Amino acid sequence: MKRVFVFQDFKSQKFWSIEVVGTDVTVNYGKLGTAGQTQVKNYATTEEAEKAANKLIAEKTKKGYVETAEETAREMKVEAKKYTLSYDEYENDVKLLDKILKDKHLSEYKQITIGCWDYEGDDCSALLQGLIENKDKFAQIEGLFWGDIEQEEQEISWIEQADLSPLLDSMPKLKDLKIKGTNNLRLGKTSRPELRSLEIISGGMPTEVVEDILASDFPNLEKLILYVGVEDYGFEGDIEIFRPLFSKERFPKLTYLGLVNSEEQDSIVEMFLESDILPQLETMDISAGTLKDEGAQLLLDNMDKIAHLKFINMRYNYLSKDMKKQLQNLPMKIDIAETEEADEYDGELWYYPMITE
Repeated sequence: MKRVFVFQDFKSQKFWSIEVVGTDVTVNYGKLGTAGQTQVKNYATTEEAEKAANKLIAEKTKKGYVETAEETAREMKVEAKKYTLSYDEYENDVKLLDKILKDKHLSEYKQITIGCWDYEGDDCSALLQGLIENKDKFAQIEGLFWGDIEQEEQEISWIEQADLSPLLDSMPKLKDLKIKGTNNLRLGKTSRPELRSLEIISGGMPTEVVEDILASDFPNLEKLILYVGVEDYGFEGDIEIFRPLFSKERFPKLTYLGLVNSEEQDSIVEMFLESDILPQLETMDISAGTLKDEGAQLLLDNMDKIAHLKFINMRYNYLSKDMKKQLQNLPMKIDIAETEEADEYDGELWYYPMITE
């Protein structure tokens, strides 16, 4: 029987199918709306073919592919688009706003990604104003990734943002919001009942952004990820500003909470364990920061509080080999890859989060 899987996010709209006929395993993959590419591999026995197919299916589902009826997948269209400026376009005075508004397929997209709008550190105000003036063209948008700028284009600490709330107000169906870069970023203080996912990537999270989140109402938010960062790039150094986020009253539908990329990742583990929101969570994300053995030991010492979790993300950490071995005994799925070594200067150890400048 042929099985079909689909993967969709801000950047990719892909399908992947697999079929076992005797000792042949046929795989077809590509972008939605295309015929894709086909590969056939022969195995010695039908048992080996089935085993290989099941392994491939497990790998795809782990990456986020979702099984879909073949007819449904065939009718799916590409619903996502990234708009960005190359350096040559920027040098030739091409405006990102013009590229967006001239796209005849704009009304078909449910997810859009806004990439590089400038190569000299200017903010996004002009682009933002132009989009707001044409807000009727974005009423169908369900997913927005704002600031998907590569390191080669600008460091994250160079990305100049603005108050995005007027643009967000023009997208009443917005469910998924992802933002990269937090210089001068504001989200406004409002109610967004449609929002399901919010992720803000930063080398230093400003207090004002956290205050905007705390002053807003996201009653149906299911996933929240905030990158804390460091003082040199915008974070003001008081980890306690995040504690009110750990509230089941504030986020009654939240199942995925990530407070990541922090110099105080061990203290964040304590916040999770002391919170009333932990029992409703399925995923604890404490990745990309300076998680050390002390923080991991807190997890081991509080198994009664975390046993219900389905996944703990600890990717990028400063854990010892012995601690990683102990963590392997946890009952839920974990990610403890990318272990870093502390730098030593003048007899003192230094630990760095994954994203700073």
